[in-house]
Amino acid sequence: MKACDVCGKKSIIQKSGAHRYGGGWAMRATKKRKVWEPNLHSVKVTHDGVRKTMRLCTKCLRRVKAEMAKKVAKKVEKPAKGLHFCFNKSIQFF
Repeated sequence: MKACDVCGKKSIIQKSGAHRYGGGWAMRATKKRKVWEPNLHSVKVTHDGVRKTMRLCTKCLRRVKAEMAKKVAKKVEKPAKGLHFCFNKSIQFF
């Protein structure tokens, strides 16, 4: 069975059977089995120095990408706003 490795989201089985214009047979019709699958993606993830392939649902994949973006943003230092240095070493404010 397909399932997300992080949150455990898995397939759902639905049975539908009511027919339109069925008259007295509308609710006694044969039940059809429908399987709803989660939207899974195979992703290579590095965790504690070990690289492995995981199956993640779209919601968990978005969460992982957002956490990675936050880590990268912390590493990159942003220049101070409003201060620009020129070649003649004078400070200009814009």
